[in-house]
Amino acid sequence: MEGLDTLLLKAIFQSIQDELDSERIKNINLRLKQEYGVTFQEVFNKFDKMQGVLRKFDDELKNIEDRILRNFLTVERSTGTETWITIRDKHLAEMILKTYADADKKLILDLIRENAETIPKILGLCNLPNTSGYRKMNQLIEEGFVVPTGLAESFEGKRAILYKSLIQKIQISINKDRVITSISVPKESLRSSQVINMALLINQNGAKNLTN
Repeated sequence: MEGLDTLLLKAIFQSIQDELDSERIKNINLRLKQEYGVTFQEVFNKFDKMQGVLRKFDDELKNIEDRILRNFLTVERSTGTETWITIRDKHLAEMILKTYADADKKLILDLIRENAETIPKILGLCNLPNTSGYRKMNQLIEEGFVVPTGLAESFEGKRAILYKSLIQKIQISINKDRVITSISVPKESLRSSQVINMALLINQNGAKNLTN
């Protein structure tokens, strides 16, 4: 799954949880285990799986998901190879702001915003200890903030994975009592995102923005 969809699905899962009480979630988990052999959270590891299960499993869950996607984000404008997205989902905004508030993670993301590097080189250039550095890199990869872009030759002749930051730029603005978070991502990441494409189908205004 693409890094952008990994990031978006984590926020969608949290937003759907907000709509349900603990007893409902417990019952959903039980039914999913019995019928599909997965937990509620595991369903959100892949968009195709999530769509298929929610459609067959529960009309209410599918309606909740559609409502969340309708108000999830807005694709705003394109400049060169980048596209700006305004985040409307509070969980997605919180995930992004929390990640960039971590000094080490921000250092990593800034370093590989333009050029991909291997993990050892990233940690070396950022002057981060291996233990904490690898932990934070793994968190960034698992959450979708950092994505693999290819392979590089190591000193021992082995191939090492190159990683690059998904988010190219971030803007924070305040409108009255609202904090507005906007990010720019590569156009290819946007086009390949199944979550974005579904959100645009649900929200026709968003679809018009993408074609501009």
